[in-house]
Amino acid sequence: MKCPYCQKQIPEDSIYCYHCGKEIIQENNETRQEIKLKQNPKVNAFGKLGLLLFFIGLIVFDFIGGTILSAFQANIKIPFIISSFIYILAVICGIMSMKVDHDDMKKGYEPSGNKNYAYISIFLSLFVALVNLTQVIMK
Repeated sequence: MKCPYCQKQIPEDSIYCYHCGKEIIQENNETRQEIKLKQNPKVNAFGKLGLLLFFIGLIVFDFIGGTILSAFQANIKIPFIISSFIYILAVICGIMSMKVDHDDMKKGYEPSGNKNYAYISIFLSLFVALVNLTQVIMK
């Protein structure tokens, strides 16, 4: 079939045009009816990985590492800097999860990742990374 917007050839069951990116809606008896998404054979685990990285950075480096180094009067900035890098990886994983789901939807597949895990890994990681930054700067 042809895209109604850019007039380029696309597969019959497409929901989005590969070329212009616009959503394709079938006209049926003068009512708009959206095409149902196909079952996705892939698994998108980026959101869960981002959440796991967030908790590793928070519990292992910030809580446990910071507490141990503080008890021995060592440099407490080290675990905060390491965990900040882990939080950056968690943010990247969350963004990748959302991108993979968006690309799958363009191809006509259901999203296979969990959008909530992606949002949690992005926003909590950014928040705690900023808190760590203030700890590194202030100490």
